[in-house]
Amino acid sequence: MRYILVADVGGTKLATALFNQQQQLLIKKEVPSDVTNRETLFHCLINSFEKLCIEQEVSINEISKVCIGIPGIVDVQKGLAVYQNNIPWNNFPISERLIEFFPYAQILMDNDVNMATWGEYNARGFCKEVMVYVTLSTGLSCCTVVNGEFIRGTGLAGEIGFNIVGNDGETLEESVSGPAIEKLGRALLGNSEIRLKDMMELYYKGDLIMNKLLQQLIYCMEKQLHQMILMLDPHCIVLGGGFFNHHPKIIEQIKEVIQQRLLNTPFEGKEQIIGSSIRKGEAGLYGAAMK
Repeated sequence: MRYILVADVGGTKLATALFNQQQQLLIKKEVPSDVTNRETLFHCLINSFEKLCIEQEVSINEISKVCIGIPGIVDVQKGLAVYQNNIPWNNFPISERLIEFFPYAQILMDNDVNMATWGEYNARGFCKEVMVYVTLSTGLSCCTVVNGEFIRGTGLAGEIGFNIVGNDGETLEESVSGPAIEKLGRALLGNSEIRLKDMMELYYKGDLIMNKLLQQLIYCMEKQLHQMILMLDPHCIVLGGGFFNHHPKIIEQIKEVIQQRLLNTPFEGKEQIIGSSIRKGEAGLYGAAMK
């Protein structure tokens, strides 16, 4: 029997999993990311992998593939983590380091959003379809798959968080990311300690301040998704990441606004291609296993 080790590396948490060759999830773990420095984070990853193998009584020689997703800019061909703003792996040779521990395994790595996109693409049984995956959590970005291939551009394709949406030059990420909503909510509510989770509870209870704040998110995301529909006419747009995974109501409200915008145009009804994630928080793990 051969096995696949995968990881989704983030600045806050590190998720790892062990799959069999049939790409069935056997066991997974989540631990806090130790971002003290590049080595502590790397050994945090290795320790989590080792614990998975020990618990399933799998030897290193039985690992046929190790595949990880990391945030930021990556060089897939060189196996290099080029730049990240939330983990200390700038210009870190992750593939080369992993080979030291898994000499008999194929080593693969990619951007974490790409991995999650691949997980969602396969969950839908797609092979030639055009799909866009948009993730909203601490940051905001997207990935597009066409005919089973990522659109990478020269390396920065999908960084929609840099889109200018405000009259004063505010970017989409500065307007709708989790930290942005939390910062603005604290100011409007006059509570410097309140968390986004608690703000959303107020929203669902009908709080007028939070309703107004969330309308900004809905408006900005509607404009972004409208542009994607017009430019790509994709088969599917998936809204994932921590925020959308926990708040499907917001997805439905975005669709309602887009529906009105598309009325009496050739794109009428296209809001139905927008949906929530199937794999949710495990999308990146499944995507890595299927690479």
